[in-house]
Amino acid sequence: MSIINKINNLRKKICFKHDSLEEKTINLSSIFFLFLWIINPSNKIALLFFLVFLYCLFRLTKKLDISLIIVFFLSSFFSIGKTYFIQLLDLKQFPDLMNLYPIGLVTKVQISISDVLFSFLVVYLILINYKKRINFKKIALIDIILIIFFIYGIFADFFISTNIYLSFLLKKDLFEFIFIYFVIRFFIQNQSLLFRLFFASLIVLTFFEVFIVLQQYIYSSPIGKSVEATFNIEHFGGLPDEQSFIFRPIGTFIHTNVLAMFFASIFPFLTFLIIKSKKYSFKIIFFTTIACLILTLSRVAWLISLISFIFIVTYFKYHKKSISLKNISFRKNYFFIILSIPLFLYSFPRIIQTFNTFQEGGGLNLRVKQINEVLNLITQSPFFGVGTGMSVVKAIEKVPHGVFAGFPSEIHVYPLLIAVENGLPYLAFFVIFLFYSFKKLIRYKKNLPLISFFGLLSMMVIGLFQPFIINNLLFILLAFDYDKISEDSYAY
Repeated sequence: MSIINKINNLRKKICFKHDSLEEKTINLSSIFFLFLWIINPSNKIALLFFLVFLYCLFRLTKKLDISLIIVFFLSSFFSIGKTYFIQLLDLKQFPDLMNLYPIGLVTKVQISISDVLFSFLVVYLILINYKKRINFKKIALIDIILIIFFIYGIFADFFISTNIYLSFLLKKDLFEFIFIYFVIRFFIQNQSLLFRLFFASLIVLTFFEVFIVLQQYIYSSPIGKSVEATFNIEHFGGLPDEQSFIFRPIGTFIHTNVLAMFFASIFPFLTFLIIKSKKYSFKIIFFTTIACLILTLSRVAWLISLISFIFIVTYFKYHKKSISLKNISFRKNYFFIILSIPLFLYSFPRIIQTFNTFQEGGGLNLRVKQINEVLNLITQSPFFGVGTGMSVVKAIEKVPHGVFAGFPSEIHVYPLLIAVENGLPYLAFFVIFLFYSFKKLIRYKKNLPLISFFGLLSMMVIGLFQPFIINNLLFILLAFDYDKISEDSYAY
């Protein structure tokens, strides 16, 4: 009889019958990602798999709108779809760059799986809500500023861009993420359920990125799977503050620094999770994420993650005195700490070479030169910029032998990038939106919005040294009404 009981218990565990909805979502998403990785499908087959995943999630939640948002969010991290490369410059006048850019200076436009899922969400909302009217009394000043921000960028491109079609296409993803922001704000009734599933999805996505990064590090190259954004090895090394060539994992992102920004943005959530939860699996995700963050060799991400960790631990130890920090004590985690010693030795040369960052060709030296040239472009067109995606081209045209001719990449200061491409008012609207949104997060005086604040603040600080931020994470976290979200949304 005992054997039969054991078999029944095992069968129930395999079928997840007694799991919570969040745990079922984690299990379903994990199986789906693993299946996607093993099968390595083509674009069309991958779309079919995502639709099957959407159907299974809908069967679990009974909420099609929430399921669409979750699957859209997850799919937006994978560059799977029809890709078009548009040449901006042929670089024939720069023979030294031809080895690194054999097809010239190009930009990528993609019709991705997330675009298809987004169109499904739009159609669904139209069918369900075509008779309903938006309650304009719910629209806050933050929402109006965000709308003005996006519309101003469109008008700036229309009036100034020399390649309007390209500039509009490059704003496609931003439009989708802002649209999702308003969907969550005004159409999702059960925000608590959405956040719980969103939080569960973040855990699975983080572990999947760790799973990929460790394989990439072992092979010292991308694996060649369809979920990876690139199959090439990023050129790295040869500069005063860089080691001689060493592979930096990229996960499913286009560059290792985007991966590092993602880990740094998620790190406050993982810290919060191991403080609040006793599950050993979360500790594994936490420490393997630290390991993968170190492997990215992104110094700014290291520093920001350390600072956010100290702030969060201090907050829960001295302000929330009722919460125990035993889960992150040395005695319970000495095994992970001992394993981290080789990682410290691996990262130590990168830390030491930080002192060379001001030398000619070093990271900060490069950024200072980029800033000087970009400020000249902003001075010429302060209100409308030069057009989305056109900053490098215009910088090379203005100074043919300047820093952008030797390093044809967007300025590695995100606020200046959006200012040079769409004007200073565009930057001002974005900063005002962030200011009021972050202020709102702090005013909640609750744990979850505070963790979101630390995660997004980490992203924005890293953005001061990079030409990008992770918009899908930004707008979704800012869209939630945390008054409608229970504080045990992490409890699975």
